[in-house]
Amino acid sequence: MINFKRYTHVEDLLEHYVHFLDRKDIKQLLLTGVKNEVEAETFSKFIWLMVEQINEDEENNIVVLGSTGNTEMLPDISYEVTQYMRELGYYGVWECISNEEI
Repeated sequence: MINFKRYTHVEDLLEHYVHFLDRKDIKQLLLTGVKNEVEAETFSKFIWLMVEQINEDEENNIVVLGSTGNTEMLPDISYEVTQYMRELGYYGVWECISNEEI
């Protein structure tokens, strides 16, 4: 199971967007954790898709988890995902996907 240590609200955002975007594959990763490079890539790409949706939701004044301004949580997401990927040894995957998305 993926658990974030410092910013636990990141888990709430992930769960919301996994449901909203109907991503059963990511829901499974949240339960089992990332176990290989392919899953690390899938998870990393989902994080960037989630970031895009957070920005879109804010632009459209959509309330998510009680707020219309969740872009303030983007640094927390970055911190937690970076730490998680480092712990697993997939930081290079996360960095590569992030460089493509920026």
